[in-house]
Amino acid sequence: MPDLHPAAIAFRDPAALLDRCEIGGVRRVYGEPGYESGAVLPAGDWSPLSDDLPARYAPNIFTRDSGLVEFFRLPSTVTDLQSLTALVGELGDPFPVPLAATDDPPGEPVTHRLPESGLRPGLHIDNRQNLSYADCDGARRRLCVNLGPGGRHLLLVTTTIKSACRAVRDRYETHHPHTEDFWRFLGDRKRVSVLRIRIDPGEGWLAPTALLPYDESTEDEELPSATASWLGHWERGCFGPLI
Repeated sequence: MPDLHPAAIAFRDPAALLDRCEIGGVRRVYGEPGYESGAVLPAGDWSPLSDDLPARYAPNIFTRDSGLVEFFRLPSTVTDLQSLTALVGELGDPFPVPLAATDDPPGEPVTHRLPESGLRPGLHIDNRQNLSYADCDGARRRLCVNLGPGGRHLLLVTTTIKSACRAVRDRYETHHPHTEDFWRFLGDRKRVSVLRIRIDPGEGWLAPTALLPYDESTEDEELPSATASWLGHWERGCFGPLI
């Protein structure tokens, strides 16, 4: 069964989403230094979203808070990492999970590195919660803030890992989804699209990264940028909407 709403993005103004979002395809890399063999990267064939696409990504009555992509701007009261950490602690999850901070140079097609190898997996899912197929809809969302000084992009595949598992696993109901399922899905010549959404300094996002393959990118940027991130169970609308 295909995903009816593979990527649910909260927005008020379709024009605002169109202004900061592009769409493209993906490519695989093999034997390239610094990358896992088979890593999935954006193809670089970016084009504007068509006017009808925002409606396809709009949430519906079945969209759970845990499955929603949201964008926000930090309030002016947040001036440093300490005040940001305090703010995250007040968003409704009493036990948010802090993740490793990043500081990425400009010009990187993807930024995530595997801590055990230092290699980049490319577009991937965050399976640190090790949830089953049935449970990954309720996974903690990732909250990530761009601390600057440069801009960056969030990369989101529009096909969920659950859709990939249904296509490549005979017993997907008891399977624990992994990035390798996404790779197998692509290996079966399935086509996917990836969104590239601009995140300026002082802005951030929440996304179900255990469900949607993702990464970040500093490609086409001139300055480095740092991030701070957490995992948590947060209701929709804990920040005012950015778009």
